[in-house]
Amino acid sequence: MPEQILLLSAAIVLPVFLRLVFPLQTKIIVADFRFARLLHYVALSGLGIALASRATSVWMEPLRVLNYALFVMALGYAAVFAVVTNDLEDIEADRISNRKRPLVSGAINRHQYLSAGVLCQIAALLIAGLSGPVMFWGIAGISLGYWVYSCKPLRLKRIPLIAKLLIGLNSLFTAFAGFALAGGNIAHFPWIWIFYIVVPLSLAANFVDLKDTEGDGITGVKTLPVMFGLQKARWIIVFFTLLTYIMGGLLLGIVWVYPLMFLLSGLHIWLLFRQPYDERWVFLVYLTALFGLDIFLIVC
Repeated sequence: MPEQILLLSAAIVLPVFLRLVFPLQTKIIVADFRFARLLHYVALSGLGIALASRATSVWMEPLRVLNYALFVMALGYAAVFAVVTNDLEDIEADRISNRKRPLVSGAINRHQYLSAGVLCQIAALLIAGLSGPVMFWGIAGISLGYWVYSCKPLRLKRIPLIAKLLIGLNSLFTAFAGFALAGGNIAHFPWIWIFYIVVPLSLAANFVDLKDTEGDGITGVKTLPVMFGLQKARWIIVFFTLLTYIMGGLLLGIVWVYPLMFLLSGLHIWLLFRQPYDERWVFLVYLTALFGLDIFLIVC
């Protein structure tokens, strides 16, 4: 346990050190960090923990709690690399849809930006590797998934079904990692929850593509809004959003939670159509529901 405490302390202090040594890169990385997307994966790892807690009572052991904290830190550093590589590939699209991104605004050059991302990925793999094989392969697999999703030569985000399947698998691997870190055997991960994560939950998350429609269309990224137009894409996302809330409620099996699910799903769908569209509010409701699902699975 002392080793985990020391490693966690180093992971927390590292950004302060980087701020002193690389002030420009650190400032830009922090300002452009996609915190809501990280919370999506934290919530999914929490879902894995919640499911494991139903089969084992060891998930709250101090060592497991420390290991989970290290996993979240490693996820955060890996997320920086994912953001950096995605932005490097999406410069032309961001000139249209995300003009405040640091590469587009000229706040940082490509070399500085990539160097910062690589350094964070090394930190992620070091934290995970020193914490054990489960965490290392979890972080490495998630990072590889995002690499082939965003970057050439594969850049699978251009292929509609495969792109979302890959994001769904990344979400599933994150849940697997939480399940294993909590003491569960991945072979016993419930199949119905695998379907839930890979299909309705991942497809409902297509709302992240709504604001980038124009840029994605010009650069050949075939998202739902690009293929079907914004209005039809919203209705497709609504279908999977409703399926996510309904299926989540049924799997939870707590009758008194159903009205809350109904209210959250209604607010979620209203925000999808609200103009001007602001995905931050959609993320807030989405993450509230996902973390709520984790909590109810653990305590009820």
